[in-house]
Amino acid sequence: MGIMLYNIFGVDEMKIMVLASGSRGNSTYLQIGNQHVLMDVGISLRQIQERLKVLSLELTRLDAVFITHEHGDHVAGLVTIAKKFQMPIYCSLGTYKNLPRTIAERVDASLFRFIEFNLPVLFDGFSALPFMTYHDALEPTGYRFNEEGKSLVYMTDTGYFPENRYDLLRNADIYIVESNHEPDLLLDSDRPWVLKRRILDDQGHLSNEDSAFLLMNLLGPNTKRIILAHLSEECNTESHALNTYSRIFQKQGLVLEDYSIICAKQHTALPVIDL
Repeated sequence: MGIMLYNIFGVDEMKIMVLASGSRGNSTYLQIGNQHVLMDVGISLRQIQERLKVLSLELTRLDAVFITHEHGDHVAGLVTIAKKFQMPIYCSLGTYKNLPRTIAERVDASLFRFIEFNLPVLFDGFSALPFMTYHDALEPTGYRFNEEGKSLVYMTDTGYFPENRYDLLRNADIYIVESNHEPDLLLDSDRPWVLKRRILDDQGHLSNEDSAFLLMNLLGPNTKRIILAHLSEECNTESHALNTYSRIFQKQGLVLEDYSIICAKQHTALPVIDL
């Protein structure tokens, strides 16, 4: 099968704005040249507009949406977004088939574009490489965006990532990667045991330590920033996540200060990142 070609993007630069990250909703806004892209829409259009306004930006046009999987914290705002902007929606066929009925029945089916794992979707000067992640969803997906020799890896929900596929993700300029929980905090929490097992499972969420070991094996000379995403409000803290990264990087002879590592927020947007 040949490469899918969609001539949408005219690319001069990439700006990255993580608007929300966590179990209450996820969304990241990309400006690529003069084009406007959302990664996941797990918060409302009103919240997206409000958080962009804080960054002195306004969403007046949307050219594409990429969906990682069908869970509500990644698709809750899709109906309103799709009705307003009528933009293409990129996701796996499994994600589409497993969307909540309240969403699937209210979004125009002709808007969906189905990706295939490891088959890059090419735009004008820009590509998105979908790759399989490991989560309790149907065909969950991460994306590597490549533009003019620069790249962003976006992987929010996965229980692990296999070593034999590291080459797909190595040496990106920026990683937005899950660092969901601290196992001790999770096990001591009041959550039901079945939920704890789900989170700890290989199709659950990356712990701080799992995330740090994964990134240690992926980063390269081009890597400038790491954004830790989907931190649990109950079973993690920014200090736990950053301290774990510091400990593991130091053990491997890496200097944490060589990389800008920050934690994404649930309720506020991060500052604009230029790539």
